[in-house]
Amino acid sequence: MLRISTVAVALLGGAAAGAASPCGALKAVGLGDRLISPNDTGYDTEVNSWWAKNSRQKADCFVLPRTSNEVAAALTTLVNASDVSNIAVRSGGHSSTGSSSTVNGVTIDLSHLNSTSYNAETNIASIGPGGKWEYVYAELIKYGITVTGGRDGDVGVGGFLLGGGNSYYSGRMGFGCDSVVNFEVVLADGTIINANQTANSDLWQALKGGSNNFGIVTRFDLEAVPAPDLLRDTRFLSFNYSYAMIDAVVGFADSDQSIADDAFFTFFSHNTEVSPDIFAAGVHVNTQGITNNTTPFDEAKALPAFYNVTKVENIADAASESKTQSGTWNYGLTLTFNNDKRIAQRCVELHTELVESLNALMAPEAYFTEMFLQPLPSYRWAFGRQNGGNVLGLDNLQNNALLYTAGVGVIADDAPVEEAHALLKAMAAKVVDFAKSVQGEMDFIYLNYADVDQDPLGTYGASNIQLMKNVAAKYDPTGVFQTRIPGGYKISQL
Repeated sequence: MLRISTVAVALLGGAAAGAASPCGALKAVGLGDRLISPNDTGYDTEVNSWWAKNSRQKADCFVLPRTSNEVAAALTTLVNASDVSNIAVRSGGHSSTGSSSTVNGVTIDLSHLNSTSYNAETNIASIGPGGKWEYVYAELIKYGITVTGGRDGDVGVGGFLLGGGNSYYSGRMGFGCDSVVNFEVVLADGTIINANQTANSDLWQALKGGSNNFGIVTRFDLEAVPAPDLLRDTRFLSFNYSYAMIDAVVGFADSDQSIADDAFFTFFSHNTEVSPDIFAAGVHVNTQGITNNTTPFDEAKALPAFYNVTKVENIADAASESKTQSGTWNYGLTLTFNNDKRIAQRCVELHTELVESLNALMAPEAYFTEMFLQPLPSYRWAFGRQNGGNVLGLDNLQNNALLYTAGVGVIADDAPVEEAHALLKAMAAKVVDFAKSVQGEMDFIYLNYADVDQDPLGTYGASNIQLMKNVAAKYDPTGVFQTRIPGGYKISQL
């Protein structure tokens, strides 16, 4: 087992700083066995392990630490080795914005920090940032418990929780970050600390939505919840029945906590592998496995579906079966607006216009689209404060809302991807204009779904922005996570 001591790193600091390259510096401090370099046989496999092609960037080398101490050694060595080489940090690599990869520098890949354990006495699950949710759940259900985690089994733990984390369990527990009782964090100077309600509580709050601005989280400790098998009902309907999906999502957003165990989202998609025409889809989950309760989805369930799978299964299997297609040029963005049926209908219309524009740009089978609407009932806004606070800026809202996400996946490498991305952004601008016209706009961008040029941190509100700035200055006074680790959304840019 490779062991890196802080003393060794300190003694080798001068040698590392004088090494020929940051990758050479990592070898000098004993991390050579953790490196993947361009001439290694596993290099292309590592590059291609990112979800979207636009994030598959060829770093000078990748370092894959296996412990928090190795993360600290890698980080401090890279910071000291060069002041021009970038550093990227990856947990699951599911972002399409390039926030977890780099072409000019070294990527710290946390995928080997993927352990999952459970303490029955404290009811705390401890999870590594490099874990992926389908495997995390598979371990936790051995104990009959789970956590407020991701729905897509391929999504990584770290990015999901640091960006908020919308979950099947959010109706009962809030965002995933609201269940984190402790973060183990490697700071820019290599110090390893814990952040929780009693120690470094300002950092604890800032990490709940503040992303990669303060340190590298090497362990998340989350409150666990019981994990009975859940009901998952997935239905694809003709586009003619779009109204039923709109009614369902609006109804869920207007719901109260009497159906807090019921989660729902709808999406509209062009995907010729599924249907030659745009179709409307809905996914309803009851986290307690109840199959006969009344929900706003009932109207849609009474309509003919050309595809339907209804089953009771464990959360690990549900996550494994819910992975979105990888290996495409993928672009996505997000908005939030009042729960207004008119806005939802306009989103559906504009998605249809997007598909028509894309069909004029490339063959229908060369791409796919997805436009999601997720309900955000107002009773959920209180969960953050009840759990010690986050920085999402939703605590004082009163209105029910809809979370909008739109994306396009382009399959061919030679397709006009930039033009497709531009059409996607133009569609979103029209959604914003319409929401404003009916006084339905909301100033909240959900970080985990945001496009590269959106500004989620800037929508968190003045007090939370100031808190994040203060925390960044306190725990990263030299600004490593603002300048040397440029990927993602940076508080210094506000």
